[in-house]
Amino acid sequence: MVYAFVQDVASSWEQYERVTAAMVEPVPSGLILHVAGPTDEGFRIIDIWENEEAWQRFQAERLAPAIAALGGPARPEPTFRDLHPAHVVLGHPSARGDAERKARGGRVDV
Repeated sequence: MVYAFVQDVASSWEQYERVTAAMVEPVPSGLILHVAGPTDEGFRIIDIWENEEAWQRFQAERLAPAIAALGGPARPEPTFRDLHPAHVVLGHPSARGDAERKARGGRVDV
């Protein structure tokens, strides 16, 4: 079953970029969508995974070691809200968007 979550982290956007720099290539197995951006309090992450097990595997094998290497988790602890979607609508990306994504190796810059 698809698994999604929203996470609010009270840390800088620069810290987010340092943590994720080494984790996005190759794209984690089971990841469908990752969206992140700065907020007034830090940054917010929205992830959609093929299932909760894929997320937990990524968290244990790649995310936790990366955070530990940078000195541990942010304080206060991030607010984490899991979601088991009951309704999902997928749009169709435009042809232009597909070409731009391919040119960036699958990454979407906004």
